[in-house]
Amino acid sequence: MKKSSDHLPAAKALRRSLLMGAALLAGFAATTPAASAAEKAEPAPTVASLTTCTATAVKTIKIGVLAPFSAGGMAADANDIYNAATLAADELNAAGGVCGKDARYILTFDKGDTEGQRSDAVITAVRRLTSASDLHLIIAPYASTSNFEINLMAKAKMPYIISGGAEATKGIISKNPAGFPTVWSRVPDYGGYSTDLPPLLDKYLSEGKLAVPAKTVYIIGSDDPYGTTIATGLKDSFEKAGWKVVGTETVPFQSVTDWRTQLAHIRDVKPGAIVVTEWSPASDATFFNQFIEQPTDSLLFLQYAPVIPEFNQMTHNKATGVIFNMLGGAIDSRPDTKDITAKYTAKFGPGGYFSVAGYNDVHLYALCIAKGTDPADHLAMGDCIGKLDVDTPSGRIAFDPKTHLAKQGDDYMPTIFYQVDDKGGKYIISPDFVAQSPFKQPYWMTTKPKT
Repeated sequence: MKKSSDHLPAAKALRRSLLMGAALLAGFAATTPAASAAEKAEPAPTVASLTTCTATAVKTIKIGVLAPFSAGGMAADANDIYNAATLAADELNAAGGVCGKDARYILTFDKGDTEGQRSDAVITAVRRLTSASDLHLIIAPYASTSNFEINLMAKAKMPYIISGGAEATKGIISKNPAGFPTVWSRVPDYGGYSTDLPPLLDKYLSEGKLAVPAKTVYIIGSDDPYGTTIATGLKDSFEKAGWKVVGTETVPFQSVTDWRTQLAHIRDVKPGAIVVTEWSPASDATFFNQFIEQPTDSLLFLQYAPVIPEFNQMTHNKATGVIFNMLGGAIDSRPDTKDITAKYTAKFGPGGYFSVAGYNDVHLYALCIAKGTDPADHLAMGDCIGKLDVDTPSGRIAFDPKTHLAKQGDDYMPTIFYQVDDKGGKYIISPDFVAQSPFKQPYWMTTKPKT
């Protein structure tokens, strides 16, 4: 039986040409930061590059998906990552399986339902998946509100790729990075969430694209680590940028069904911008629907929720002009993102953030297998994932060894800002080098831009 190192020269040449072709297809103009970063990274893997080899032996392995499959609005993200991962695996399996050191690997899946992210449900799901036969990787959009499960993954020496709660991940891992050799976050540090909105609004103000009655902001956070961290950081950043914070509130995560108390305060102070970091789609949709009944002359920023199709359904596609941002999200203007999105939509209907992230999680794992890492050697797999430096639909992924988070910034994973369009979709408005359309003043605002 030939090992991957024994592949014929022609196969090696084919693999190199396929990888180069993928990089060209996925790349941007050579003058952009994204293109510069992509040149430094390994080209994005493709189905062809991951399955082109002479190996004939076939093995089957499992990937676990840990997510809140039965948690109302959060179930949309759970189903997106599962569907996207299976889509990627189906393509790899149909091409003969992922090429490994001594075999081709067929990928199958197992679900671990964390329900409403309750600790007992998370523990039960983790224990079941980590004890499953031939299961060698677990991926998650987010499993708990505090990411405490990464301690369980480290104890079980289970490779774990998580896409949410980066601040919680950093807080746990940074105390002892060597103690978490198999745990990696494809989401960067949340620094961009806390710092990048005020300068963007100032830029639009100076360019005449945005007009507000006053540089004042009202911030509503939620009591989960994600919402609290971002709200606290934004308050500080707005104040440093010269904006006056005219109100702050903290609400229970996923629990608000009536926002009229908060909106009464907002209508009293009439802020130039409103920021809501409570990020559940049902709560944010309710906020918008009640806000638009009597809107203030305010720009509206909603953290994350508008990317989930449920938000647009509940707002009846009337949230045109709302802005939001994402870290680690797919860059919609990239050709590979467009291709994955089209395939996902054709099979499952419109998806959110994880409809591309889940697909790429499988490709990252497959890339380590193709590099010769034995899936059953969990520590070796964790080491391989942690050393990746590769172009992806979200930008360049490389991990910070001190926090195990993906690196953030225009040369790695930029903070992507979006605006909701009139069909309930979204388009990138910033950064400029990946923008799909310019920012537009929301229709409910009465103060008009100068240009």
